[in-house]
Amino acid sequence: MLRSRLRPALHVASLVTACLLAAGCSDSPSRTTAEPSAGTPTGSGLQPAGATVCGDLLPTTAITGLLPAGDATTSTDQPPLPHYPVLRCQVTAGGRTFIGSAFLFNMAGAERVQLPGLTTTRSAPIGNGQNRLYGMAGADDAWLVRECRVQNVADPVPILIRARTVGPAGGTPPPDQRQQLAELTVAIANGVSKAAGCGEPETPRPGTIPPASEPKPITDAPVCGMLDPAALGPQAAGDQRGRWTASATPEGPGAIQGCDLFLDGTRVLSFAIVHGYLAPGTEYPGERGTLSERLPAIGVPNDAALAGTVVGKVTVMSGCDGHTVAYQLSRHNGEDSRGQILGQPAETFFKAFANGASKWGFNCVPIAPNADWRILD
Repeated sequence: MLRSRLRPALHVASLVTACLLAAGCSDSPSRTTAEPSAGTPTGSGLQPAGATVCGDLLPTTAITGLLPAGDATTSTDQPPLPHYPVLRCQVTAGGRTFIGSAFLFNMAGAERVQLPGLTTTRSAPIGNGQNRLYGMAGADDAWLVRECRVQNVADPVPILIRARTVGPAGGTPPPDQRQQLAELTVAIANGVSKAAGCGEPETPRPGTIPPASEPKPITDAPVCGMLDPAALGPQAAGDQRGRWTASATPEGPGAIQGCDLFLDGTRVLSFAIVHGYLAPGTEYPGERGTLSERLPAIGVPNDAALAGTVVGKVTVMSGCDGHTVAYQLSRHNGEDSRGQILGQPAETFFKAFANGASKWGFNCVPIAPNADWRILD
């Protein structure tokens, strides 16, 4: 399934700067202090939308075109600021809400840490060989990372920019809007960068975003090109094999390469290879309780509920093509006992997946036996 060896573009120096600014960038278990909040919303609440929204960065029609018909209301909880790249805004119409945001890594809190777990294989790379963008776009959620030269900081620092739509739980899923959301993410990046005086080149427009991957039956071939199907154990042997399917991230220079496993059509496991910017701070098992959550917008679900339970993580410096790489496994079924995956030790399963992925990736180095394996026990 995953045939290409993806090679995202990223300067390693950016990771050092990110660690200097991002609270708890280290993978040390001592990271128990909650990351700083992005602040209490400063907006005056929802109000009728005018011609522009989100701190006047976006035309209202570009947002309402994504939402059901209805009177549009808006709020900007964090407006763009000179010398400081920041934005949090929302537009609501017809019972669905658009959320746009931009935060430095050290203000992105749990959103930054949990993003790999939220990015399913139905998301596709925003970047290509021409625009070299670092980010992903799915049906209702797009994000990218850019840099900004902040006052009194020598090196450019990374910003997480995100554009998504959310609706009531159990509601009708919206149409796939990955292309429009990717375009809006770039528009937010450029607007915030200009307002803050980031001094970085303009963020290029994305090309055509590949469509979502669809699950395919698991055969005797390596699952997603990485995992020996025998590692799934008796639950995927013999006649049981037909119950399993898997999907892989569409090909391209992606920030996150994923492999989702489905049992009877329900996603139960997700494996992610996280390159570059997000790799050092990727969530590790047992960390979630220490992560701070920004004050959510009204009606916006908590991302943590969608990210699954992280079972294993290992980080490799200069792991693939000179970039830092994190390998992460999450489960979504809640049926296994603690420390177990499909009836076998989680350590056995995760190491099989991660070691297989390290051999598959572009110009990757094997994971050292003495690497800092974080595994839920």
